[in-house]
Amino acid sequence: MDIYDQKKLRELARDFYNLVGLKVCIYDANEDELAFYPEKLSPFCALLREDKEMDRRCLECDRKAFAECKKTYKQHFYTCHAGLLEYMSPVVFDGKIIGYMVLGQIKAEKNKDFEKISPRLPEDKRDALQKCYNELSSIGLGKLKSAMRILDACTGYEYLKGLLAKSENKIDLRIADYVNVNLDAPLSVPLMCSEFHLSHSEIYSIFKRYFNSTPAEYIKVRRLSKACELLKNTNMQINKIGSECGFPDYNYFSKIFKREYGISPRDYRKNFK
Repeated sequence: MDIYDQKKLRELARDFYNLVGLKVCIYDANEDELAFYPEKLSPFCALLREDKEMDRRCLECDRKAFAECKKTYKQHFYTCHAGLLEYMSPVVFDGKIIGYMVLGQIKAEKNKDFEKISPRLPEDKRDALQKCYNELSSIGLGKLKSAMRILDACTGYEYLKGLLAKSENKIDLRIADYVNVNLDAPLSVPLMCSEFHLSHSEIYSIFKRYFNSTPAEYIKVRRLSKACELLKNTNMQINKIGSECGFPDYNYFSKIFKREYGISPRDYRKNFK
């Protein structure tokens, strides 16, 4: 990404911070950080990550959050290992995730008292961490939901989409694109092995690393997600939607859909009509 784009992204992060008072980070599709505001790490997180084990846990939380967004294509809200709130929203364009926006390092109201999280932290740093923790912003659920909606609106702008660099080389992006394009066709590990010239173990390892999922579970989630969109936004017959999403047997489609969402495809559509 060129310097001009990075400048624009930082301006966007700054404007969002000035509007809602929450730190925001912008990542590309490769999970590389492009811009942030106001700082890369709060003093609390910077001090915490000086500890190797804490740093490892922070990186693992990030990995799982990216994997969840890649699997569901939806916003992901969670509490990190140190008790802070984190919120990640994928930027989707033309059926692909081209980047991520993240709200993070927020003190949850339920964890206002340092004593509630202190047992998770390195004992030799607790006094210094407590001072930094007390300086973190705390946010109520209502304000956080408003910030989420604003963040979601930001990720929808063509302006932002145009600033995020696309990468077609990373294996997880290539696999995600392959699955999305072929949701209506047979999808299996042997086929992906042939397509990408990888072994079974390499395919399973990639899905675990990048999607925190098995190939079968990832494919199921993507197919059902597409089915939900077609049920909501089209008048296509339900059995055709099943076929379009890789479930040619209507009864099997209905069974899998109800198992996942607790409601039949027909009733799901009625709820949105």
